[in-house]
Amino acid sequence: MTAARRTRRHVVLIAGGVGITPMRALFETMPLAPGQELTLLYRTRDLDQVLFRSELEEIAELKGARLVYLLGPERECLTANGLRRRVPDLRDCDVYLCGPPPMAAATRDGVPGAGVPARRLPDERFVF
Repeated sequence: MTAARRTRRHVVLIAGGVGITPMRALFETMPLAPGQELTLLYRTRDLDQVLFRSELEEIAELKGARLVYLLGPERECLTANGLRRRVPDLRDCDVYLCGPPPMAAATRDGVPGAGVPARRLPDERFVF
């Protein structure tokens, strides 16, 4: 899971739980030229569970990237409609994914419905 997999000008990183660890590194190191967009969607129960919060907010500000916290128990935020609401041009983006199995499965189900083919959804899978 590296920036070398990038095929589009715009990139969306979707992280959940400790899946933020590789996404935090990508968020910081992903090249971002003028006219390109980088968005990090971070799924967690509440703000108290956000890892690297100050670092992520600083990176977003320095890079001119977008950081969105998806908080609470609601799973709708990972459906095609929920994802498109947060990133209207999602179909034109590469989408990177790393999170716990249920969250990642919901996202893998939602992303194609938002117009992103599976080949543009690299993901890192992990289990405890």
